[in-house]
Formats: sequence, structure tokens, C-alpha cells
Amino acid sequence: MTRCPLVYVYDRSTGLSSRRLLEQRLIGCRTTADRYGWEITGIWTDHGTDAMSHLPRERPAFLNLVHRMTADASAVRRQRMCLVHDWDRLTTARTMRMAFQRQVADAGGCVATTFGESDARWEARIPTSQPAPPG
Repeated sequence: MTRCPLVYVYDRSTGLSSRRLLEQRLIGCRTTADRYGWEITGIWTDHGTDAMSHLPRERPAFLNLVHRMTADASAVRRQRMCLVHDWDRLTTARTMRMAFQRQVADAGGCVATTFGESDARWEARIPTSQPAPPG
């Protein structure tokens, strides 16, 4: 029997006015995880100026997510996935997105969106008892 992947939800919010949007995106992440039977290990959110940085090292919540994913790798032999609503949740600077993806890959995971996009092949990396998301 294949065990479901561990999911580490990440998002960022620049201010109080975007709080409702943040909550809607997080609901989308929880709904996606529920739909595929994935286990959410936690939710990490950067706020304010931390959320605006295009560098992973300047995002404390993101770094904590990566540290947790790394720690889980030695104790748990399961696939690990950083789930975001869309790619812009990492950064809007497309040239810098790979730096975030590299951090997750170095921790033994992959990044996926609620729209079924991933930087890893779903069938090969993310075993589930449910069908793979469209994409």
C-alpha cells in the first residue's frame, strides 16, 4: 500500500487588505489536499515585508517549511510536496522562482499548485490512490 504524500502548504501576504485573499487561497490548498487524500503537515505564511522579498533566504516562514521538510526526510519515507495556490505564491519574479524550487528540491520535495501544475511528474513522484490532477 502506498502512503499519501506529506504536504507543506505555503503562501505569502503583504498586508491586512489581502488577508481575505490569503484565506481563500489556503482554503483552495486544503481542498486540493483533501480531494487527493494528501496529509497536510502544516501551513507556513510569510507576511508584510518578508512576503515581498524575491529571495528564499529572506522569507522566514518559507525557510522554516524547508527545514521541516528536510527534518521529515530522515524520519519519514514518504513523498514531500510544497503546495501553493499558484506559482506567484513563491514569487512574481519568474527568474527567481527556480531558487525557491531548488530549496524545496534540496529538501527532497517538489512544488505543486492547486491547478495541477508541478515541477515533478505526478505519476512518478507523488503516489496517490486518487487520479492525478489534470494538467
